[in-house]
Amino acid sequence: MLGCGKSPSGPREQGKKVVEKTMDPLRRLGLLDNEDIRVMMKGSSMVKVRSPRWQKSRTLRLLEDGLTVWCESTKSSRKAKAQQTFAVTEVECVREGCQSEALRQLSGSLPENQCFTVVFKGARKSLDLLCPCEDEAQRWVRGLRTLKERVGSMSQKEKLDQYPAQFPIC
Repeated sequence: MLGCGKSPSGPREQGKKVVEKTMDPLRRLGLLDNEDIRVMMKGSSMVKVRSPRWQKSRTLRLLEDGLTVWCESTKSSRKAKAQQTFAVTEVECVREGCQSEALRQLSGSLPENQCFTVVFKGARKSLDLLCPCEDEAQRWVRGLRTLKERVGSMSQKEKLDQYPAQFPIC
């Protein structure tokens, strides 16, 4: 009877292949064993800070491509949806502590070791974040810096092979 025989690769092997495929970019970057990257992929609940009065809970998670960070938001506008993710290549630097204007205004009321700022290239506003604990903030800071460094050290060919959508040929 057709379809009744066991396929050579059962569900367990197929699941393994999917996991391997999604981890492929991280394997190529040599980051599969990096604990900071693992924490980023699980996701973290943080507080996005814009001012002393505007603070919203957000969940940030590194996507499987190892290059894109997703930021959960309840906004539904096209602009908001476009800014729900950012690529590590868009990050200019990551600053630890209360170094941004918004975080400095709150520096007395926030634990400095739980805060960090993601500064973007171009006109995009920086992202000020408050983590629930110092360890989580440190993992995100180190993880973003590691990813930025690894992608920065890749040749143009490696970037095109691994991330064709992020590095189109002009």
